[in-house]
Amino acid sequence: MRKRSLSDNGVQLYLAAIQPPRQWYRRLICNLFHSDYDDRMFSVLCKSRKSTQALCAEFLNPTLSRKLDAGIHNTIHLILNQQRDFSFFLDVMWAAFQKKDHQTAHMLYIALTDKALDGIRIPKRGPLWFEAIANEYGSPIYEKHIHYWRNVRTDNVLPSVIAFHNFVRRRQFMMRDFEAQEAIDFMEIFQYLEHDPNDVLPVYQNKK
Repeated sequence: MRKRSLSDNGVQLYLAAIQPPRQWYRRLICNLFHSDYDDRMFSVLCKSRKSTQALCAEFLNPTLSRKLDAGIHNTIHLILNQQRDFSFFLDVMWAAFQKKDHQTAHMLYIALTDKALDGIRIPKRGPLWFEAIANEYGSPIYEKHIHYWRNVRTDNVLPSVIAFHNFVRRRQFMMRDFEAQEAIDFMEIFQYLEHDPNDVLPVYQNKK
């Protein structure tokens, strides 16, 4: 006897019965590939990005130099106190770099490569990422970062305030005022873009 086959309607009903709702698939994928680490990373990156926007708008603030120094100093101490999280800070640095939040990436790079952290074991990915970031900004003059900025045409890219600040100071000291003013003009734009002064992270505050 010929085996009975399912009708077209029967096939559709069968498939509908064995296929979970699409929402169920989303939850499954989220649980498989998402973690508290991802949530923590996402939160830090969002807050850091808003902080960079607010910090850029304060470029002409006389206290900027102290804030930048405090940011690096406090970040180093934070890493020293939470050495088990060194890998997390490293991942934040690279993720911020990939997302073009250059201030966050640059500050973390300076902190993570400080001599005070020499005794901490660095993950294998660290040296490669450090080299890529060092080449991007062109320390100690940072002229490379300013030249790069001449071709930026989007608000999604945020500059390294550290690089711009040091570049301007060096150029002013050398009496190359035109180049210094060009960099200042780049940064002045951020005063007119959406930002909240209260978004500057506490890490940029001097400890009393």
